[in-house]
Amino acid sequence: MLKSLRYLLLLPILAACGQAAQPQPDLQPATATPALAAMTTPIPPTITPAPTSTAPPAATPIPETPTPDPVAGLTIPDLRARPVGAGEITVGAIWNQAAGYTSYRISYPADGLTLTGLLHVPAGDGPFPVIIANRGTIARDIYQPGMDSRAFSDLMARNGFLVVAPDFRGYAGGDDGPNQFYTGYYMDVIGLIPLAQKLPLARPGKVGMWGHSRGGSATIAALTVSDQIAAAVVYAPAPADLAQDYARRFRQSGGNPGGGTWPFPPDANLEAYRRVSPITYFAAISAPVQLHHGTADSTVDESASVAMAETLRALGKEVTLHLYEGGGHALQGDAYNLYAERTLEFFRRHLVQ
Repeated sequence: MLKSLRYLLLLPILAACGQAAQPQPDLQPATATPALAAMTTPIPPTITPAPTSTAPPAATPIPETPTPDPVAGLTIPDLRARPVGAGEITVGAIWNQAAGYTSYRISYPADGLTLTGLLHVPAGDGPFPVIIANRGTIARDIYQPGMDSRAFSDLMARNGFLVVAPDFRGYAGGDDGPNQFYTGYYMDVIGLIPLAQKLPLARPGKVGMWGHSRGGSATIAALTVSDQIAAAVVYAPAPADLAQDYARRFRQSGGNPGGGTWPFPPDANLEAYRRVSPITYFAAISAPVQLHHGTADSTVDESASVAMAETLRALGKEVTLHLYEGGGHALQGDAYNLYAERTLEFFRRHLVQ
């Protein structure tokens, strides 16, 4: 029994020894067989196509809106293109009879308007050399035909000249019309030239022209437009540089020069003022010019006439400037007599001889 007990005690030990002798499994990863390697197909990389650049649609061009020309139709070249010469002067009732001549009321078409004026006819059979006489500014409520041109017209008619003196648009029963930068007055004068040439008593050929103050500047403008002026006398004219004329009118009017005549000030568009100023076009003047100005003129400074004379001389034009020491806007006494003598001699030389 003791022997059996020993045997039983030995069984677990023997069992343990038997287990230790068994081989342990290989835990290393198995190497793939060639067959499996051959069956493995590589997966190609996914290629993402680059985005195609698409040009943006062309923008529809926006047409540029041209800036309106503030002086369209008002420059000297524009005035040259306006039609003149249609119709005739209609002679009406006698206005006045004086020694050596008779004055008549007239009407005439110009720039689409019917305008009025005076015709001073010398005694005699004619034909007579023609002069157009352009007066200065006078308030409409006091104006009478012949004001500011009567003395000159009397002088010339008594000496054998046929004188036509326009009232200007809006005066003495004539039609009113636009007058921006005084271009309306310019056309009243320019349109009268071919009609005066058609008068039965008019000597064929070019006319003479005289102007005082605003009528002087209208005369200067007419010289740049028409080649039918043989000679011109310009007496105390308003400036031919309209920027300077605006400054003068602004000062004299207390800051209200008139929107109908001056649609905008020079500082708004100085180039436009240059384009409408007669002095810009003095190269076109072909007639001899005689200027008269008093040195004490408080309405238009003598510098206006000096500037005209200097510009004309620089362009090689025939011009004479007479300054009258202490003379005002309307010359008086000896100064006036000298001016009248010079004026008559000038027109005789260029229109009669």
